[in-house]
Amino acid sequence: MIKAIGIGNRLMMDDGIAIEILENLKNNLESMGIQVIIGETDFQSCFHQLKEDDFVIILDAAYSGKAAGSIHLYNLEEVITTYGETGFQHDMSIFDLMRLYSNPLRGCLIGIEAAEAGFGCELSEALKGVFNEICLEVERIICEKVRWFSGYVK
Repeated sequence: MIKAIGIGNRLMMDDGIAIEILENLKNNLESMGIQVIIGETDFQSCFHQLKEDDFVIILDAAYSGKAAGSIHLYNLEEVITTYGETGFQHDMSIFDLMRLYSNPLRGCLIGIEAAEAGFGCELSEALKGVFNEICLEVERIICEKVRWFSGYVK
């Protein structure tokens, strides 16, 4: 099964961008047979929903100093083995569990560059201004990965 997981903290402004994106795309993704998991900061629950034959797409806020709203795509296997070297707030969580307790999972990590991560329940103005474009690009990437995975499985 293909699973899309949103990680982040809604109370920390742009840190919740992955959750906002998946909530926006949920109906479209579920119509493609993708299970959408809004994990927020409960990475243990997310991990326990994964099966060995799943294709996992994780969305998370990135903090690498690039332009706000820019999108980074990583191979999940590489992220699991190089955790701590990326600019992700939550790479010491679900990735630790994957590395320690599971067989290599197939999938990818989509990082969305944050502008602000202070206390607040809304996205920064920088991300609000490009939110629709981010959603379209993330959906395009997910569709591409789903096509690849579907061809791989057959």
